[in-house]
Amino acid sequence: MPVSTPFGLARVLAADDETAAFRALRLALPPPLAAAHQRPGQVVKVRTPVGEGYLALASAPSPAGQVDLLVKRGGKVADAALTAAAPGGTLEISAPFGKGFPVEEAHGRDVLLFAAGSGIAPIRALVQHLVAHRESFGRVTLFYGQRHGADFAYQREHLGWERRGVRVVLCPTADDSAWRGVRGRVHEVASALSFGGGTTGDAVAFACGMTAMVEEVRATLARSGIPPDHVHANF
Repeated sequence: MPVSTPFGLARVLAADDETAAFRALRLALPPPLAAAHQRPGQVVKVRTPVGEGYLALASAPSPAGQVDLLVKRGGKVADAALTAAAPGGTLEISAPFGKGFPVEEAHGRDVLLFAAGSGIAPIRALVQHLVAHRESFGRVTLFYGQRHGADFAYQREHLGWERRGVRVVLCPTADDSAWRGVRGRVHEVASALSFGGGTTGDAVAFACGMTAMVEEVRATLARSGIPPDHVHANF
């Protein structure tokens, strides 16, 4: 992680609940900070009176310099940021940094996306990029895991993703009598569904979640002929 990332004040444009646990923020970055947002999967540091925290950007680079964040309630820094993040207010935030996702590796190939928990934030940024350049990629399938059916963020956007050629497979892991779809961890569901159908060993995968989850995805895909160096994280 860089030690001298510049900070600035970002104006809060919108703040809305996505779920009981997650709140979505839209910010306007100052131009010098916005220029550093180069690819999906980058992160920022948020500075609050109680400390600093890292958050992955939940939006692809925007010419307008706007960025989205998905903040999970319950952490000291996160809660302090949410307290400050009323529309019209400001957050102290760093310039975007990090390698992000190597999207060029997926050109002309099928794409598998894996997100668990708050890992949906950088994967959403990647979905936005894939949709904006849809002709450059083959089949795109997203496997997104949360504990319960009510925990999935960005549900209002899922149908739009589907209409633009991104298959969305939601994967709750907990017992939930109200859920009528598939259930299980993302790599298990992906394997059971043959990774969306039609995907070959030339496919490229992008994954975001806990380290153990990313390694399970790599191992599962390797058993199906997709080598580990075709599976990319954003860190």
